[in-house]
Amino acid sequence: MQRIKIFAYSWIITFLQLLFRSAWGVISVPVAMQFHLTSVQIGLVLTSFYVGYVISSTPWGLFIDIHGVKYAVLISSLVSSIVILLIFLFPSYDIILLSYLLSGFIVSALFPSSVKIVSVKLSPLYFYLGMLESSAPLAVLLLGLLSGLLYNYWRIFYLLLSVSLLSVFFITLSMKDDYVSGKRRETKVLFTRSILLSILVRSGEMWVSWGTTAWLFPFLVLYFHFCNSSLIFLLFSLGLVSSTVVSSKLPGLIGEKKVVQISLILYVLFLFLLFLTRIGWLSFFLGIFSFSFRSPTDTLIVKFAGKENSSSSIGLANTISQIGSLLAPISIGFAVKFSPLLGIFTLSAGALLSLAVSFLI
Repeated sequence: MQRIKIFAYSWIITFLQLLFRSAWGVISVPVAMQFHLTSVQIGLVLTSFYVGYVISSTPWGLFIDIHGVKYAVLISSLVSSIVILLIFLFPSYDIILLSYLLSGFIVSALFPSSVKIVSVKLSPLYFYLGMLESSAPLAVLLLGLLSGLLYNYWRIFYLLLSVSLLSVFFITLSMKDDYVSGKRRETKVLFTRSILLSILVRSGEMWVSWGTTAWLFPFLVLYFHFCNSSLIFLLFSLGLVSSTVVSSKLPGLIGEKKVVQISLILYVLFLFLLFLTRIGWLSFFLGIFSFSFRSPTDTLIVKFAGKENSSSSIGLANTISQIGSLLAPISIGFAVKFSPLLGIFTLSAGALLSLAVSFLI
C-alpha cells in the first residue's frame, strides 16, 4: 500500500504539470479563433514556457538532490497555482503568454521531484519510470476527450488546474520523507560521454513529443482540414497511452537503446503516412511511437548517473533537451507559414537527429 501511495503522489504531480503544457495543443485552436492569432503566435506560447523550463531545470534538480522533494514541490505547486489562475481571471493572449513563461520556471521542479521519489523508493527503475511517464499520454488523452468542451470552457480548465495544484501544496505539507538519497557523487559524473549523448537523443525526442502534441490538432483542423479531427486526435491520444506498454515492458526484453531506435523509425514512418494518405486511424500508431522512446531514454540517463544524482541528471537533461521543446513549436509555426507540408518535415527532423545520435551511445 505504501508503494502505491508513493507512486500515486509522484504520478499526480507529474500529470498536473504535463496537463498544463499539453493543454495548449488543444486550447490554442479556440484561443486562436477568439484572438485572431497567427501560427507564429500559437507556437510562441509553448516556446515561452520552455524558456523558463530550460533555464530552471538544472537548478531545481540540484536543489532537490541536496534539500529533498518536499520544499521543491511546496514552492512549485503554490506559485504555479497562482500564476495559472491569472489566465482564468484575466483572459487575453498577453496574459496567457506571460503565464506560460512564468510557469515554465516554476513547474520544472515537479518532474525531477517525481524521478527522485521513484529512483530512491521503487524498482525496477525502467518499469516505474515507464509508468510515471504514462502521465503524459494520459494527459493528452484527457484533453482529447475534453476537446469539445474546451472550445467553450477553456478558462474553467485553467481554474480547475489551479485548484488541483493548490491541493498538491496542502498534501505536501504533511509529507514526512524528503526523499534525499544520501551522499551524492561528484557533479562531473553528469558530464560523461554516455550521459551527454543520451541527453542529445532526448533533445530530438522532446522536439518530436511536444512538437507533435502542440501541432497535431492545429494541423488537422486549421491546415490540412481533416474530417473528424477530434476523433483522429483522440485516437492519437489513445496511442500515447498505449505507448506505456512498449516503454515499460520492451526494455526488459531487448534493452532501452533498441526500443528508442525502433520507436523513432516508426514515428517518422507513421507521421508521413498519416498526412500523405489521410487515413485517420494511423494517428493511433503515431501516438504510440511519438512517446514510447521517452522513458527508455530517461532510464539510460538515470542509470549512467546513479540514483544519488537522479534529480540532478534529469534536471540537466531537461535543461539541455528541453531546448528541443522550446524550439519545436515556434520553428514549426514558421515552417507552416510557407507550407503545412514543410511543417511536417520540420517536425520529423527531431526524430532523425535522435536516431543518428543513438547509434553513438
